[in-house]
Amino acid sequence: MNSDCTPPDSELRTLLRSAHPAPALLPRFQDRVWRRIEREAAAPGPADWLGRLVARLFHPAWALSGLTAMMLFGLGLGWYSAEARSLAAERNRYLAAVSPLHRTP
Repeated sequence: MNSDCTPPDSELRTLLRSAHPAPALLPRFQDRVWRRIEREAAAPGPADWLGRLVARLFHPAWALSGLTAMMLFGLGLGWYSAEARSLAAERNRYLAAVSPLHRTP
């Protein structure tokens, strides 16, 4: 290799920098980048929705509304179950009254 043909590293760097100057960054660019990184790192994933829901329900401000919603759901489910049992009992009584061969379960 001929050392006369290769320029020293400092000359090469200055030549490359002058050929492709680096654009100036926007003001507060690094601050925005770090804020975005922190925001995305702190954001919960999509699988964490149940944990967020439980944490919110145990918060005193939301506990009463969560308890009320669960009570109303339980009451509605109980009413639906009782209604279905009542209809089945009425049907069995009617069949027992009409058909002498019908046996009640």
